Amino acid sequence: MNNGLTAPFVLSFAANASGDIFAGTYFGNGVFRSTDDGDSWNEKNNGLIATEVRTIAAQGPIPRIHSPNINAADFIFAGTYGRGMFRSTDSGQNWDQIRNGLLALYESALLVRQLRPQSQLLRKCNHSCDQSEWPHFCRDIFWRHVFRSTDNGDSWTPVKNGLDCGNIWSLVIIPVGTMFVGTAGCGTGVYHSTDNGDSWTLANIGLTSTDVAALAVNGSNYHVFAGTHSIMGKGGGMFRSTDNGDTWTGQNGGFTARDVNSVVINPIGHIFAGAAGGVFRSMNDADQWSDVSSGLLPPGENVWAVATGGIASEGFAHAGTAGGGVFRKRSIHCRGAGYFETEASPDASPAASRVC
Repeated sequence: MNNGLTAPFVLSFAANASGDIFAGTYFGNGVFRSTDDGDSWNEKNNGLIATEVRTIAAQGPIPRIHSPNINAADFIFAGTYGRGMFRSTDSGQNWDQIRNGLLALYESALLVRQLRPQSQLLRKCNHSCDQSEWPHFCRDIFWRHVFRSTDNGDSWTPVKNGLDCGNIWSLVIIPVGTMFVGTAGCGTGVYHSTDNGDSWTLANIGLTSTDVAALAVNGSNYHVFAGTHSIMGKGGGMFRSTDNGDTWTGQNGGFTARDVNSVVINPIGHIFAGAAGGVFRSMNDADQWSDVSSGLLPPGENVWAVATGGIASEGFAHAGTAGGGVFRKRSIHCRGAGYFETEASPDASPAASRVC
């Protein structure tokens, strides 16, 4: 789905409360926005002086698309390569640089912690929680820190106590409060924090591949999933923890691509993993995987980013690729499973595969 998308290298997705999808791209093309589930795209770079966008996140009260980065005000954040963090308060129309306390210039991961109703907040925090205490986190390549903001990016503070490895690739938070970071190149793997990032503890028992490019959490059972890569070590595919990160097990039945770039879980618990080799889906908590890459061009494409959901009732899965732009799968439910149509760029023939 590349109508208007002049950037074929898509590194990240996010969406706002209206269901607008934002794509962060590489090689100088910046941010693109779609207001129609990816049918068309428009460049949104006014004020964005750095246009290599490695990570992007959004906030919105009732988001209609589910990606790893959604929350509950109306801000869009873009982490760039070389110019630090940018923020938009008008759905990407304009961007401002936000640098107060953020020594980092090379962002590679960004997470916005999801707000909950006040009645739920109080039982999930160790102290009284208001909106300002549900922070944003980002990670920088060269300063090798995790930075935290509790004021929508106006100011940032490094939080690294206990983080022996500063090369952090991924971030995720369990709704009950535990936060995880995935590292690479140090042989340590995953760390977790139970105090909002103030301190970190190694959590890698059973994690035989320690370059963790992607993390995701299943909101229904709080199982944590780690997608590993082999750039700095050994790619081991997918791992799962069912005990808050205390132990991990490999979950690679049917998963034939062991270098994972992105993982996302939709509201009914289906897991999608973008990998160097396509997109894989599990409908049983990663016990078994299926290759759902039919329609990706070229076949076996390197998928850097995945997002699920959409404003249409059927729901969509989007894949951002390394050179082919954005592809979309449409899910039409039948008897509790799904019928998936692949919609690629306008010059490609659509393909479909029945999975129900």
